[in-house]
Amino acid sequence: MSAKLFIAEAIQMALPVSIHWDLTWRCDHKCVHCYLTDRQQPELSYEEAVRILDELVEAGTLTILFSGGDPFLRPDAIEIMRAARARDFDVRINTHGNFIDDKLADLIAEIGISKVSISVYSDTPEPHDAVTLIPGSHAKSLAAARRLIERGVMVNFKTPVMVQNRDRYGYVGPLAESMGATWELDAHIVPDDQSDFGLCAIGTDLSDRVLAMMHEMERSRDQVVPVAALKDAPSTEHTCSAATAFGFISPDGRLFPCINWRDEIGSLRTHSFQSLWYESEAISRQREIRRSSYLSDCDGCSFHGKCSYCPGISHAEHGDPGRRSEYVCERTHLTMAAVEYMHRLVSNGDPLPVPDSPQAMSLFSVPTFAERQHATRKAGMARPADRLPIGLVQIGEPRRR
Repeated sequence: MSAKLFIAEAIQMALPVSIHWDLTWRCDHKCVHCYLTDRQQPELSYEEAVRILDELVEAGTLTILFSGGDPFLRPDAIEIMRAARARDFDVRINTHGNFIDDKLADLIAEIGISKVSISVYSDTPEPHDAVTLIPGSHAKSLAAARRLIERGVMVNFKTPVMVQNRDRYGYVGPLAESMGATWELDAHIVPDDQSDFGLCAIGTDLSDRVLAMMHEMERSRDQVVPVAALKDAPSTEHTCSAATAFGFISPDGRLFPCINWRDEIGSLRTHSFQSLWYESEAISRQREIRRSSYLSDCDGCSFHGKCSYCPGISHAEHGDPGRRSEYVCERTHLTMAAVEYMHRLVSNGDPLPVPDSPQAMSLFSVPTFAERQHATRKAGMARPADRLPIGLVQIGEPRRR
């Protein structure tokens, strides 16, 4: 069975195959894009964490991603990870890596962590440290990556695109490849955990976000097809695996559908995982969300079958996970625009332009169908059902320099 088919089956069965677990809110970095606002809640004890691990075994969970904050600011983090590995979980870690010295790298390799993702914002120190606000953090993150790779641990670089690194993010991929790491690029900043979308303003402008998505597509350039050739997802499908095959546990033991969907299912301090996952009224309500839930807002949109609907962001924006999120609508139209622009480049045999270059300005001088459609809706020229209300976040015109 392919991985895609397996996840589809898990979603249908509500089998929680993957759990994202933040062990702590604590972090010594001050990253400008951090979504955490409240770091004061009491964290689960080691004993509580082990009990939850046993409950996840019974529930059929296969993979646990431990994150934070930075997980290694919790003194017993490695012991919780060891306990998870002793129960045969596939364990992965998100970290800034600054605490990974030789001793910790040895332990990570010894207990069999399958992948460590490290935040790397640039190939050079200045943009990276401008994001973390910690001088020297770039050197420490790369040193951690090298230690882990030397010990046979798979390392992945995670690079969100922001104003601070807009000129250097594209060089992280070649750096990762030269070191033996993989690379993950993200053109979108999410709202904070109190649903404040002001944080999204730290991201780059629209043209740069489109270029960042095109940079991601460059790695599979020969597979780029016209937007019309992209397969539409059926309206009967779930939007994602949140609350079905995927869940999120906060440091104080609260269970959520995912890290972006802040609609609490319940507390694992007072309830077992199984009782919350299979009996909670909240999770039953969350599982009712389908792509069809958005048709009251999105019927008639050319990209309904391709939209990256996110109940979590809709919930943050409206308090209703089944309403159209203007931020997600923007993101989807930008994604479709990136596909259209990339197909133009591929068809003409042109290289990917860099931000601010004459080639980039020439490419963006002819707007895509996705941009034109969204501009029409925003201007109120579409039919009433397709018009965008004045709201929280809306797409702007591509930047003209």
